[in-house]
Amino acid sequence: MTSAPTPPTPPTPPTPPPSPAPAHEHALVYAEEDLGETPADGFTQQPSPDGRAVVVEGTCPRCHGRTVTRFPVGLPGTGTKGLFDVLTGRGAAAADEDPLTGEVHFCECGHAHPQLPPDAVFVGCGASWRIKP
Repeated sequence: MTSAPTPPTPPTPPTPPPSPAPAHEHALVYAEEDLGETPADGFTQQPSPDGRAVVVEGTCPRCHGRTVTRFPVGLPGTGTKGLFDVLTGRGAAAADEDPLTGEVHFCECGHAHPQLPPDAVFVGCGASWRIKP
């Protein structure tokens, strides 16, 4: 007895390309809004070229603009391994803190969103968030 021929395997459909990242919403009105925790996807950290800061880069989860923040290292009173932290006994905790997951981040996309207050500390959409560890 002969076996029946095996039918051909159907071709695998092509994988669709990844969705494009949302465009920067320049028209989004400025609002101080705490977005809570956000995933670390798309955020990076690296030493600054001069070695005096850690630079965190990513995309604002509210306006989708590119945001870049420098966290100084070793400046007294900044909460980042400075002399004040050593003198007050916080030195070890500050030395272990990771700027990516240990800090509150603010939108610093550099775009003056509509209704941006003239005294705003950060030029962006007003969002703040923490990155999930």
